[in-house]
Amino acid sequence: MIEMNILHELNEKQIEAVIRNTGPILVIAGPGTGKTKVITHRIAYLIRHHKIKSENILAITFTNKAAQEMRDRVDNEIGEPHGSNIKVSTFHAFCVKVLRNHGQKIGLSENFAIFDQEIQDEIIGEVVKENNLNADDYPIWLLRNVISEWKCNLDTGQDDIKIDPDVIAEIDDPDAESNLRNVLTTYQNKLAEHNALDFDDLLVKTVALFDQVTEVQQEYHQEISHILVDEYHDVNSVQYRLLQLICAPPENNLMVVADADQSIYSWRGSNPQFIENFKTDYEPYIVKLDDHYRCSENILRAAEEVIANNPERPSQHTLIPHKDEGRDIFHYTFSTPAEEARNIVRIIQKLISERGTSYRDIAIFYRTHRLADVLAEELIRSKIRFQRIRPTNSFDDENLRGILSYLCFVQWQLPRDLENAINFPERRVDDLTWVRLKWLAQRNKMELAELLRNIDDYPRDVGPLTRKNILHFWEQLEELEEEIAGEPVDKIMNILFDKLDLFRSPYRAKELEVIESQIEMSNLGLAQDVLYSAVDRGEPIQITAVYGIDAYCATYIIREVLNTYLDLNVQVNYLTSESAGELILSGNAVNLLVGDFGEVDVGGDQARKILIGSMQSIPSNVIQLGSGDNHSIDALKLCQRLLSRFETPNMSDMVIYDLETTGVNIKNANIVEIAAKRLNVIGNEVEEFHRLVKPPGGFIPQSVTKVHGISTEDVKDAPSIEIVLPEFCSFIQDRILIGHNVAKYDNPILERDLQDYLKRNLTNPYYDTLVTARKLLPRQRRGIESLAEKFGIQHSRLHRAMEDVEVNRQIFKELIRMDLKKREVKSLAEFLPYVGISLLSKLDDDKQKTLTEESAFLNAAKRYVKTHQNGFPDDIPFDASEKEQVLDFFDQLGQSDVPIFPEDTDWIDYKSKFRNLLVQFYRGGFGNGLSDFLDYQKLLTNFDEIEDNKEQITLMTMHAAKGTEYPVVIIIGMEEGSFPIWKRDITPEEIEEERRLFYVGMTRAQDQLYLTSTIYRYGDRERSTSMFVREMPEDYMISWSPRQRL
Repeated sequence: MIEMNILHELNEKQIEAVIRNTGPILVIAGPGTGKTKVITHRIAYLIRHHKIKSENILAITFTNKAAQEMRDRVDNEIGEPHGSNIKVSTFHAFCVKVLRNHGQKIGLSENFAIFDQEIQDEIIGEVVKENNLNADDYPIWLLRNVISEWKCNLDTGQDDIKIDPDVIAEIDDPDAESNLRNVLTTYQNKLAEHNALDFDDLLVKTVALFDQVTEVQQEYHQEISHILVDEYHDVNSVQYRLLQLICAPPENNLMVVADADQSIYSWRGSNPQFIENFKTDYEPYIVKLDDHYRCSENILRAAEEVIANNPERPSQHTLIPHKDEGRDIFHYTFSTPAEEARNIVRIIQKLISERGTSYRDIAIFYRTHRLADVLAEELIRSKIRFQRIRPTNSFDDENLRGILSYLCFVQWQLPRDLENAINFPERRVDDLTWVRLKWLAQRNKMELAELLRNIDDYPRDVGPLTRKNILHFWEQLEELEEEIAGEPVDKIMNILFDKLDLFRSPYRAKELEVIESQIEMSNLGLAQDVLYSAVDRGEPIQITAVYGIDAYCATYIIREVLNTYLDLNVQVNYLTSESAGELILSGNAVNLLVGDFGEVDVGGDQARKILIGSMQSIPSNVIQLGSGDNHSIDALKLCQRLLSRFETPNMSDMVIYDLETTGVNIKNANIVEIAAKRLNVIGNEVEEFHRLVKPPGGFIPQSVTKVHGISTEDVKDAPSIEIVLPEFCSFIQDRILIGHNVAKYDNPILERDLQDYLKRNLTNPYYDTLVTARKLLPRQRRGIESLAEKFGIQHSRLHRAMEDVEVNRQIFKELIRMDLKKREVKSLAEFLPYVGISLLSKLDDDKQKTLTEESAFLNAAKRYVKTHQNGFPDDIPFDASEKEQVLDFFDQLGQSDVPIFPEDTDWIDYKSKFRNLLVQFYRGGFGNGLSDFLDYQKLLTNFDEIEDNKEQITLMTMHAAKGTEYPVVIIIGMEEGSFPIWKRDITPEEIEEERRLFYVGMTRAQDQLYLTSTIYRYGDRERSTSMFVREMPEDYMISWSPRQRL
């Protein structure tokens, strides 16, 4: 009965594959033939009929999502939770578990880090620089492929590195072979320094482990009796070798499911040839699945007609459709992507309104992500919900990455994670200070983490507020490390979220807008100057406070700020209600008077006096700060401004520079002018450098001369770049470089020429005013002309190097001031409770409800008290009755409701999304420790992100679409150059793979398939319809032009 239940949904061929007892099996399964059903039912049959223990079965899928679905299907099929005990995973996930358990036997650390492609590319970039290679000749993508091919060929011996001759021939460098060998060696050394493996290493090291350590291989032979592999046509040489090593002889119970027509990952090393290898090496029992259950007959037959054009295609049976003929395929040709997008929206709206199609039944595929940009914008405008499957996974969201960076740094101590963590969820270090810290670490030959741990040793470079922020970060990080040690990851996340709640700013954006919009209180700058001078000269400071909640709280803020941040012990006189008129001032100190003093004699001496409050008559020798309405707010603002003065960055050892060139393409633009200025501590010019440069050939196009005014005649007697570069390098030395758009333009050109002429790299840290302007002015134009206009900077002609340098120097200083101001307003949040108490003692309920400056501060104070839950200090000398009132106000702050803003709901959503990912992690049976979770997130792919239970359209590449199916599929970009993708010297084999990819895309459609082309995709040349569309018989397709009404 149980056997019948397992087999009753299967056809004859599927049953044949499921009940085969032992030995190797090859299942040839075209799209829609039920291959996943065969695998899951075979697992169920092995468990129920052959009494194989579920933990002795290994099933390999190509995505984590497919693995989870397979577990769920097995559980559903046999009615018990066996699925969670089956080893269902991707190749990489399986290898991670093996290496975590046994990697030490081949010299690996148990706590190795896993580098994803993003980090791998960063490391390769470092390798290129360290080997003084030209980045144009040795692009990262090329080196990544060389590294992968070298590893996947299982040729990782350092002594005899073999490089593909075709790759060497592609590089315009006579030393290409030796340089590539150096790249491979340096790259591996860097991984070793970081105690890290890349994705290829996970496979290669596992193969090495099984090859070299017999007892480990035997352990897995005993543990795994049956292996099943989905999507076998996409395996590469390492994966095939791994299967050979873990498949236990003599039974060789290995079932693979494959379809050569769906092999689409040659760039990862996959090859349909491994199907033939499997036949040769194992002589498997072969089952061919013929019955097709997914597509209508029209779609299936059209797809088969297309794939039949592959000349190297093995002879293959024709699939038997189990659906009727269905609707015609529609192909639309539009003029532009915008027209394409508008009409696709119209098609979708008609499907919804006229056919009753659900949004989740519709998928839109494309060859590359770029093709979907215009369409995505149109869907947003049309208010059509959609999910767009990106190349990265959910953890690459900026906020989720910030959350994750804390855990990664605790686990692996990598610099990249440190940089992400320290400025999340709030910025602790501004852009310029961060660059300076990197420069200090580089100059002192020390790790950045070590420098940050000893940040108090660098008071000249980092202000007291930033130093305190950094030290607080380390304290919290060390606490986190201690608290999460050995805990399961769900508890770890709760601990981390509690920490991150503390790190969030208590202000919300609209509240900050209100605070920032206030007119600066009178005499703030003057009062700050007096205090700064006193601190700088080591002069005493005395505070005298009138009795009262507001005055006492204001005094406490000033006293604690001066003590905590500036290490100053301040004399404080707290006047009682009886001693209000006894004003005793220090003649040799700066006297701060806090409160409403009424009529008092402050003396006519020269003692410097700052009043935060009021007097009946204010003498000329007293600086009154603000209006006196709320002393605590005034005191906080004075302290914020004082510390901001100390935060002004040290700009010495910085050089601001600019290039003028022969064009805008960084690959071939040649320098015709270099200008630079070296700055002093406050950012003023100390020394300048200027040279005209004669470009190779001496010619400057007239179109470029119109921009910067430098002509061929102007540079005819100028020195060449090889003469000027050494002079410029001598000028800049190892100093920090500043420029506008230097990250994307000036630096790459300068680095290219340094490599070409001096065989060296540009290692100077840099600060890009364009990057900072984008952060500070997100909705404004940030070109150098626009910024000059915004800041009122006078200039003559821009686009001459020296003029641009001077204008950008002033822009740089304005951006620093703006950045300081924004940080100033949010600083000293720990003193908000005292501001809040003062406000509660004065504001009525109605004033608290309206968003004013006072209510903004009060809301922030409430949030701070709610999250931090600190006690009220005992050293403010209130009398008993007033102390009771103050404590009551303090309790109110922690218990009162606070307005909810978009940032609050967003934060809740981020935490919820992270917890949902955690649920998926636990469901997958990956373990429960921090290391398990970090391994999981590294291996999560965009394929695992598809949500098919929400009412939304799905947008994704055809590679991502593999394994999916939808009632309606729309494939866009069906024109030459887009699909097949344009590639110089594309080979017939590559065309065949492109055709297989289109076949995969077509066969995802169950009922309806739409294809769209454009004549002008990127405003370039006219494009013809894709060859793959032309290969489809007209019998199956209706072609419509843009002139026909949809």
